Amino acid sequence: MNMDIFLTAEQIKRHAEFQDFAASNVEPFAYKWDRAQQIPDSAVSQLGAAGYLGANIPCEFGGRGWDVVTFGLLHEALGRSDSAFTGILTVQSMISAALLKWGTAEQRGKWLGPLAKGEIIGAFALTEPGTGSDLQSMATEFRRNDRTGGLVLNGEKKWISNGQKAGVFLVFGMLDRQPLACLVPRESDGFEIEPIDNMLGFRAAGLARLRFHEVPIPATNIVGKPGFALSHIAPIGLQYGRISTACSALGLLRACFEESTRYAASRKVSGQNLGDIGMIQSLIANMGTNLEAAKLLCWNACRAEDDHLPETFTTSMIAKYFASRAAVQAASDAVQIHGASGCHESSPVARFYRGAKITEIIEGTTQVHEFILGKTFVHNAIGDQRRQRPNPGV
Repeated sequence: MNMDIFLTAEQIKRHAEFQDFAASNVEPFAYKWDRAQQIPDSAVSQLGAAGYLGANIPCEFGGRGWDVVTFGLLHEALGRSDSAFTGILTVQSMISAALLKWGTAEQRGKWLGPLAKGEIIGAFALTEPGTGSDLQSMATEFRRNDRTGGLVLNGEKKWISNGQKAGVFLVFGMLDRQPLACLVPRESDGFEIEPIDNMLGFRAAGLARLRFHEVPIPATNIVGKPGFALSHIAPIGLQYGRISTACSALGLLRACFEESTRYAASRKVSGQNLGDIGMIQSLIANMGTNLEAAKLLCWNACRAEDDHLPETFTTSMIAKYFASRAAVQAASDAVQIHGASGCHESSPVARFYRGAKITEIIEGTTQVHEFILGKTFVHNAIGDQRRQRPNPGV
């Protein structure tokens, strides 16, 4: 697909820059990072020096202030090389977006600059061991500290991306039965961070389990107000999480397609190219078609967010739902095309296979997307029928 039709000259230029960065600084090391189950601080510093960690942060706070399409192109390019690496960008953008919308002037002034420069990494602490996608059942609790005027935090979070590296955590919990969000610095008393290793995919994403035992929280660290955490603050971050995950899955899908077509064009079977075999052509045809469709859905979702359209929530969910499922299918087919060589951990497609599945889990599972999208489509149809029904009084 000719991307010139859908992107501006500046966006095309940026995408080329992002791909060059990924090819030089990410792809050659992705296998090593996956084996070590961590991304070195030097690689994170490169992201900060390039300004990529501040992609969605306005220039006044030291960020790049890029539009959401450019933001998506960055995730697509890095997702092509290492989907775990994009997790740093994803979570950083989620924290930044929440603070930009709901943080106080003091909070924005204190945190956004360091986040944009990569001087500090953020983490979005929402998921709990026993709740998963059921956010209303959070057990993490805040209570008021009448002596200090602040709060005290107790509870536990799990599967938190960037948790091993983060210097500040946006933690969600309940205060007097109302959802609340607070910023919790890493060095806070009573705060314990336990690394989670040996994941199926995204092994280098630095997942962690967080435990809070009587952690003191100053009132100045409260983001928004009680009751707003799940209805207003979390959705802002999750919206950026869905868009970035969709675009990262798109990059992974492109990686599967490029690796598969390259292999099919060079591998000889009984004197003919593997790609000349009809069954292999069918797999590649499906992969390539899904790639083109996923591009359109992702750029449509990014544009809707840029234009603040009312359907932006639905378009981002559609993009994430389709791209993640297409990436899983493409990764499976890529391994099939590569045969035994694709099953060894040193093969890029083996890493793609493991990483693709994670995109169906993070930022809302496939089933949660199906539930919400199915309900939305039916609701829209009911609304259309009511609008089309003739008025008997006319």
